[in-house]
Amino acid sequence: MANTMTDFFSPLPRELLIEIYSNLDLKALLRAWNTYNRRHQRAIEHVLFAKNDVEFYAIQMKMLTTLFNLAPILMPGNNNYLNDLVISFSTKVKNPKLSLSDRLRGLKLLGTIRKVPLDITQIISKLNAQDPKACRAGLNCLKIMAPALKKEILATLVEPVKNRLNDLNWRIRHAALNCLAAMTFALEKETLASLVEPVTNQLNDQDWDVSQAALNCLTTMVPALEEETVTTLIAPVKNILINDQDLDVCQAALNCLVSMTPVLGKDILTTLVEPIKKLSNQDWEALQTALICLAVIARSLDKETLATFVEPITTNLNSPNWYIREATLNCLASMAPFLEKKKLTSFFEPITSRLHDEDGNIRKPALYCLKIMVFALEKKALVTLIESITNSLNEKNGFICQTALNCLEVIVLALEKETLATLVEPVKNKLNDQDSDVCQAALDCLAAMAPALEKKTLVTLVESVINKLNDPDSDVCQAALNCLAAMAPALEKETRATLVEPVKNKLNDPDSDVCQAALNCLTAMAPALEKETLATLIEPVISKLNHPDSDVCQAALNCLAAMAPALEKKMREPLIESVTNKLNSPSLFVRQTACHLLFFLLTNPDNVAKIEITNSSLCTSEALFIHAVSDWIKQINNALPLAKVASQPDQAHSQMRAF
Repeated sequence: MANTMTDFFSPLPRELLIEIYSNLDLKALLRAWNTYNRRHQRAIEHVLFAKNDVEFYAIQMKMLTTLFNLAPILMPGNNNYLNDLVISFSTKVKNPKLSLSDRLRGLKLLGTIRKVPLDITQIISKLNAQDPKACRAGLNCLKIMAPALKKEILATLVEPVKNRLNDLNWRIRHAALNCLAAMTFALEKETLASLVEPVTNQLNDQDWDVSQAALNCLTTMVPALEEETVTTLIAPVKNILINDQDLDVCQAALNCLVSMTPVLGKDILTTLVEPIKKLSNQDWEALQTALICLAVIARSLDKETLATFVEPITTNLNSPNWYIREATLNCLASMAPFLEKKKLTSFFEPITSRLHDEDGNIRKPALYCLKIMVFALEKKALVTLIESITNSLNEKNGFICQTALNCLEVIVLALEKETLATLVEPVKNKLNDQDSDVCQAALDCLAAMAPALEKKTLVTLVESVINKLNDPDSDVCQAALNCLAAMAPALEKETRATLVEPVKNKLNDPDSDVCQAALNCLTAMAPALEKETLATLIEPVISKLNHPDSDVCQAALNCLAAMAPALEKKMREPLIESVTNKLNSPSLFVRQTACHLLFFLLTNPDNVAKIEITNSSLCTSEALFIHAVSDWIKQINNALPLAKVASQPDQAHSQMRAF
């Protein structure tokens, strides 16, 4: 008997193997699958492909790819098992929680298996269009499409995209760089090397957006480049860091340098310390840049080097310039996770003092910094902080009380449930405060606490929060809606149902922020609502797609996306035309959200067979994208089961050796 672990289990029937593997986590399942015992692998595959959670999607896709390529050897003449896995995986692609790129990768695999190629002829034709808008739409659509395209096709598109780097229109140069960045994952080293010079030339573009896009593009390329090539990039990128006046460009330059550390080592970042220190000795704008620079590279510096910055940086908390105080707090927040506890406690006091800064722009980063630090504080320091906050809730000064609530809001996740439970009542009492800012802060605090509270505690808060929906201050009403959105997922079905009507009524509020918050609240509630209840919401939510505020329109699209998985086909039909019209919205975010929703609906053939878009309406990358994938997805869904495995025997044998 061979001395292997799998032999011990080999006599067990398949049902018992499945039961055993059902109790293992993902890492353990992968280790077991890699023992290459086919009988055990089939049981593991059964377990994995029964999972519908997003975290299993990548491994399901990888496993199906491997099995498809090895099928001529593992399953010669028998496609039934592989077909079953393909059908199972096709349901995973419909998961509404998938990102657009992940869904595209899954469809790409299904298209490969079912021999259904993606037709991008119309998109490619736009790359050479004389009309700048059409060209940009083509480049942006190609950027979105990249995960679904085969390496061979992407390789043929490099040249036409690269040619647009010389376009006189800066927006086209910007779009071309973003497109190349999206393509880099599939390009060969030689091809990437040929792009280094033309992309580097864009670093000195007169338009900052183009420079930033060039740096982002280089950042995606660096991991795949040879060390000699990466070395040539240090000087031009470093020059941007030192000489460029735009903070976003400087930050992109730092990100690019940070991406080089796995190739060149941390020494390259250490050489930046002195230039950063020199910046801090100049005017406030240079000091602000230095602080932002340090915040970006903090995670890559050793603890000793980082510790030398703490004292000189902390002194800037007393700067009369609020930009410097804000940048200092953001910098300390970036450094905090990488410092020793002793160092952290040295600037705990100065940061808490900023919670009472007269400028709200300072209080916010101070709270965020405290949120980062609080998990590293000793229990004694945390107890002292809680006592201080609780005492401040009784202050007559509304500003102090509000700050205490804001502070509590950011640290609740670091508190034990018992401690949290003692704070609910004093926070709830602040809902009746005459100062609307205090009332709003209390609602924000309860929203942060909600996920950690017991159901019975949450129920006692519902009525008090609902009462605030009718507050004359729109900010309080908005905070109440946000609080209900945070509470809704943890409430019982019956309690949740009582929230629908009062929230729905706020869709007609004249304040667009309140209307948006109501839509966000319905979005949080939608997955757990009954179909009958959802049906009553479709019309009022669709009506908000024509709201003059694009943020409200986007929130309505997000709400429809949350509702869509649970709707019957006849309920979904009214969505299609209204959402399709938003593919040409002036707002980029509205177009993208509409695109994501339609893409999800297309992957579910029960929703819609195909979305027709006329050529005259193909004015945006999102419209181009939906037009391209609509027919492709229909063909994939209609494809017959595999007649024969597509892999060639020679290819399969070579992969079997690797397998």
